Amino acid sequence: MPMPDNKNLRKAAIFIMALGPESGGKVMAKLPESLVEPLAHAIANAGQVSREEKRRVLGEFVNLSSQISGVAWGGEETAKQILEAGFGTHRASSLLSRVTSYSEIKSFEHLRSLDALTVANYLKNEHAQTVAVVLAHMDPRDSGPILELLPAELQGEVAYRMAVLDSPNVEALNIVEGVLASQLQGEVNSRRGKYGGRKQVAEILNETAKETWQEILDEMREIDDEVANEVNNLMFVFEDLILLNDKYIQEILKEIDGKELTLALKGATTEIQDKIFDNMSKRAALGIKEDMEYMGPVRLSEVEEAQQRIVEVVRSLEEAGTIVIGKGGKDAEMVS
Repeated sequence: MPMPDNKNLRKAAIFIMALGPESGGKVMAKLPESLVEPLAHAIANAGQVSREEKRRVLGEFVNLSSQISGVAWGGEETAKQILEAGFGTHRASSLLSRVTSYSEIKSFEHLRSLDALTVANYLKNEHAQTVAVVLAHMDPRDSGPILELLPAELQGEVAYRMAVLDSPNVEALNIVEGVLASQLQGEVNSRRGKYGGRKQVAEILNETAKETWQEILDEMREIDDEVANEVNNLMFVFEDLILLNDKYIQEILKEIDGKELTLALKGATTEIQDKIFDNMSKRAALGIKEDMEYMGPVRLSEVEEAQQRIVEVVRSLEEAGTIVIGKGGKDAEMVS
């Protein structure tokens, strides 16, 4: 490989410095040894770099990269690559899925600017079918807290109606959006598509407290036991780890940070702890146990957050097709 001239060496040095020590170091590690020394020398002797020179060098890189790849920067694939580099394949898949699954939902967007309690107080006086249509057209991270704040006697019926919801009539949906927009002084940009269904209800219930979703499912069972069970089968909570087979647990452990696992197990039952430790090496299990002991008292909220992040790993593995699970996790199968 020919040695770059001093001008190009300086450009390369500026580019590496712009990446920062960590990312720049990773790039340097991929270069041929014959280039590393002169590039390191150029970095060491770069002196002061003006903002304009840095901007120009990075601009050249962007243009060159676009020409080589044949595509412009940006887009879902670029987001996927960036997320995978920062969070790993499965976590990236989960994050990207959450972003792309609901990024196109524009209906009832005006509700997002309001707190959940305000929306719940308004919706509680509406017919259950109207509430179901509204919540079905919102991101579960927004609609879950709203459902949780609705009157207990309304929650189960709303969840059931969402689970069996067909695509609403366009005209009817426009009317509902228009009324809500005028009542709450918001603006609505609608998008038509299929919303509702068992899976979305499961996603919404996963965003609510355990006591709440259990009560909602019980109420749904009084209306339609089969639909309630189908929704329940699509859910997964931290306590369900005890139901999973060993291969499944081992697959999950590959994706979990040790500190995160330690914190999550701090508030777990002995049964779950044993399940996890049985699928680790004795040395690793001993290390986690010692860390749990040295950790001392921790806030329950921190433990629950760590447990929730592990649940997200489980969901991302399922979304990626690595595992297939139901509520009866003991029957889960590995997918190659």
